Amino acid sequence: MRKRTAGLLWGLLGIGASLVAWHLAARRYPPWAVPTPVDVARELVRLAGEGALLQAVAVTTVRTLSGFGLAVLLGGVSGLLAGLLRPLGQALAPVVTAVQGVPPVALIIVALLWFDANSTAPVFTIAVAVLPIIFAAALEGTRSVDRGLIEMATVFRTPRRMLVTEVYLPHLLSYLFPALVSGLGLAWKVALLAELMAGSRSGMGAGLGAARVNLNVAGMFAWIAVVVILLLVMENLVLRPLKRRLEPWQRGREGGGG
Repeated sequence: MRKRTAGLLWGLLGIGASLVAWHLAARRYPPWAVPTPVDVARELVRLAGEGALLQAVAVTTVRTLSGFGLAVLLGGVSGLLAGLLRPLGQALAPVVTAVQGVPPVALIIVALLWFDANSTAPVFTIAVAVLPIIFAAALEGTRSVDRGLIEMATVFRTPRRMLVTEVYLPHLLSYLFPALVSGLGLAWKVALLAELMAGSRSGMGAGLGAARVNLNVAGMFAWIAVVVILLLVMENLVLRPLKRRLEPWQRGREGGGG
C-alpha cells in the first residue's frame, strides 16, 4: 500500500511539473501558439456544457476499444499459436513485422479506400496498428515458458488445453500487460488521427478538426487533453487494477506448476 501511495504521489508530482512547464511556455509564447492551462480548462468546461464533449468521447471510445479489443484477441491468439507451433511462428513473424513497419497514416489512407470513413475505417486502422505489439508480446511470452515444465507436462500427458490455461496463460500476463498499456496509447492516437483524416462527422477527431478550422488553439489543446485524461483513466482505473487482481492467480498457477 505504501509503495502504491508513493507511486501515486510521484505521478501527481510529474503532472504538476508538466502543468508548471506548460504555464511557463504559455507566458513565453503567444496564445495562438501555446494557450494557457486555464484557457484550455475553460474550453473543456464550454464543450462539456454544450454536450459535445461526452458525445464525442463516447463515439471515439467505442471505436478505440473495438479496434483495441480486436487487436488483443487476434494478436494474442495468433501470438500464442505462433509460439506453440514453430513453423507458424516462422511464417507469421515476417508478415507481422512488415505490418508494423507501415505508418498509421498509410493504414488510414488504405482503410478509407476500403471501408466507411465514419465507423469501420478507424476500427480497422486501430486493430492493424496495435496487433503487432500484442502479437510480439504473446509470441515472446509463449517462447520463454520454462521448457522443463513443458517436458514434465508431456511426460504426464497433460491435455493441451490444460497446458495452455495452467502454464502458458499465467506466464503470458507479465509480457502482455506492458504491451496492453503501450497498445492502448497507440490506439487512442490512431483513433484521433483516423477521425481527423477521414473528416469524420462525429468523435473527438471531428471536434479537433473543427477547432483547427476555426483556429481555436485552446480547443485543439482541450481535445488533446481529453485523450490524455482518458488514457490515464483506462490505464490506472482499468488495466492496473485488473493486473493486481490477476497477479495472485498468476503466482498461484506458476507456483503450482513449479
